[in-house]
Amino acid sequence: FDGLIIVAQIHCRQRGKEFIQRIRDERVSPLFEVRTSELGKLSGIPGKNYDRIIEEINRIYEMDFEFNVCAEDGETIWENRARLLSSLGVGKNHKRGYIRFAMDPEMLILLLEPNLWASFSLSVMHDLGTSAAYALFQQSYRYINTNQKLTAALPTQTWIELLVGKNRYVKTVDGKEVINYGEFKRRVLNDAIEKVNEVPALSYKIELKEHRQGNRVARLQFKFIPKEPTLLLESTWPEDILSVLRSIGFQDKEIADISQVHSSASVADAICRLKEAEQRLKAQGKAVSGRKPYFLGILRNIAAGEDDIDPEKIEAEVRVEMAERAAEERKKKMQDAFDEHRRKRFTAWVSLLSSEDRMKLVADYEASEDFSPVLGKSLKKGLSEENKSGLTTLRVWMEKHRPETMASIFDTPEYQSLEGWMMWKLSGDDAIEG
Repeated sequence: FDGLIIVAQIHCRQRGKEFIQRIRDERVSPLFEVRTSELGKLSGIPGKNYDRIIEEINRIYEMDFEFNVCAEDGETIWENRARLLSSLGVGKNHKRGYIRFAMDPEMLILLLEPNLWASFSLSVMHDLGTSAAYALFQQSYRYINTNQKLTAALPTQTWIELLVGKNRYVKTVDGKEVINYGEFKRRVLNDAIEKVNEVPALSYKIELKEHRQGNRVARLQFKFIPKEPTLLLESTWPEDILSVLRSIGFQDKEIADISQVHSSASVADAICRLKEAEQRLKAQGKAVSGRKPYFLGILRNIAAGEDDIDPEKIEAEVRVEMAERAAEERKKKMQDAFDEHRRKRFTAWVSLLSSEDRMKLVADYEASEDFSPVLGKSLKKGLSEENKSGLTTLRVWMEKHRPETMASIFDTPEYQSLEGWMMWKLSGDDAIEG
């Protein structure tokens, strides 16, 4: 299934945006041709199992899809049925080893959008229309445009209910709720993460982060990790949508992230609502605090199914979000400055060592079980101030294996914690030399 869509995606993008617009406007159905072996690679089918590939394609040809077509107000106006493939050909004689196929134009337009492709892929390949993996995709990818690329750290029970609804993993025993997280993780969560991460339409993997309270996993969070390599397919959205998003301040990578969560129709709706909100505020002598976060706020509301967008509510959310983002940036700058302060202190300590002591320190690192040949290469350049990589490698190793020495180097509060460094900065005094 995914292999066929990848072939169609690449072919359509090679033909350009004018061709994609023709598919939208004229409902043309291009004919795609690909080597069976190449289709197998794209589909993740190992070796030269051509019979299995053809068997899978024949199965997909017989599939029948149902989907609703909605009006601008969200009301369903058509209950549609369609097949993914409108024709299928298996090469014979001098065309042996080739497959050619055509897609229903309406289905093709849907599947050129990453978020719809991902939804179809999860539903078709794993029968996941209402499954944990599909729910995980929907719930986690709402956070793809956050600064930290992290979901909210929600209680474990909440994630269980989001993924499987009413379940046997949360029970009430003697008036207390008992969560069997280990069984849920083994039977449901690990499999759901694996299935979501296998979807080629998505350019991120999700990684589980467990937050513990004592021996109990109290909260779950998911971090987005960029896939390497990705398909790097150019957006098929209409140019007028892309140009507006760029004018709002979105980079191409951010637009690609948005496309994995929202359809072009939702984005177009959000653009219209943004313009309406700006006009209303302008009439009141006001302006939008930040177009970018304001637009994302509208998009979140649309995704949540809210028909009426409250400009004041979104404006309040934007102000809070901008304040939180500014606070995060300030904290990062302070952390970077504190790290640099410690780096300079460690560099100064190393510079005072005799050449024999430096050589012994490097030799001790190379003889340790934590020695890394890759990281160790930087130490061959000497321990000068310019060799930041080598000094960092040595400092990280010493923090683990020479804590007493490190404590003597960072012997005043300004080096021991960010808070201590901030107090030192506020005092305006020079650091006390150890």
